[in-house]
Amino acid sequence: MNESEFLEAAERELNLLQDRIEARFDDVDGMLSGHVLRFELENGAEMVVNIQAPMQEIWLASRRGGYHFALSECEWRETRTGEPLEAFAETVLGALR
Repeated sequence: MNESEFLEAAERELNLLQDRIEARFDDVDGMLSGHVLRFELENGAEMVVNIQAPMQEIWLASRRGGYHFALSECEWRETRTGEPLEAFAETVLGALR
């Protein structure tokens, strides 16, 4: 996949992730700026999801740790466990609440 194809797919994923998280969690505010999507909870906890073009990955960071996601069979999956990004992000946010 070339860089422009990667960026298009990753940007689409960040937009979908923001919509899904904001629809599921009433106490989470998502802010997308460039290639960085920041979620802030009412209790002050944060989760940051950003595009890493050189690695062709999406990275997720919170106080629980840092995780890498790569596009695999049309879905962004954690590189160690294979868990889908959207489900993983929901789990992390649930633990931060």
